[in-house]
Amino acid sequence: MKKYAVYYLPILLFILMLLDSHITSFITSLSRGVYLANSHFIFLAALIASNYFPKRYMLITMTILGLVYDSYYIGVIGVYAVAFPLVVYLMYAMGDIIHTNIFTLFFGWVILITIFEVYSILVQWIFQFSTISSLFFITRYLGPTLLLNILLFILFNWPFKKLLSR
Repeated sequence: MKKYAVYYLPILLFILMLLDSHITSFITSLSRGVYLANSHFIFLAALIASNYFPKRYMLITMTILGLVYDSYYIGVIGVYAVAFPLVVYLMYAMGDIIHTNIFTLFFGWVILITIFEVYSILVQWIFQFSTISSLFFITRYLGPTLLLNILLFILFNWPFKKLLSR
């Protein structure tokens, strides 16, 4: 089963990327646009997969998925094509520095999501793709996003670990 994982992981990550957008849209409509919580299933799976797959494979896979994300959702190539592999690189760097257990994985998860969201909004702000105030970003976007992704981590860490460790 492990030898086939290199073939189904990109498909799984692509499906999770699509699921992320649907969950994000659902939560945004549920709160009537007051709170924006961005789901990151793709990064949770990548975080778990980084323990089982080579760094080069994961970086290439996430770069391709970042290009797909940019071309479909943003319309400008480069924002997420850089952000996705950057997050994966940080996952590997984190794994090399600290002993990985459930607690360090959890706090690393929170840090990675924060870095990803701050990076993506800074790039969009610098290139004037978005005009968002820092107060709105922290209170109505980053806070709900972290809360949602902490919940996703608690619920799906173990199933992803079982699926990807085979």
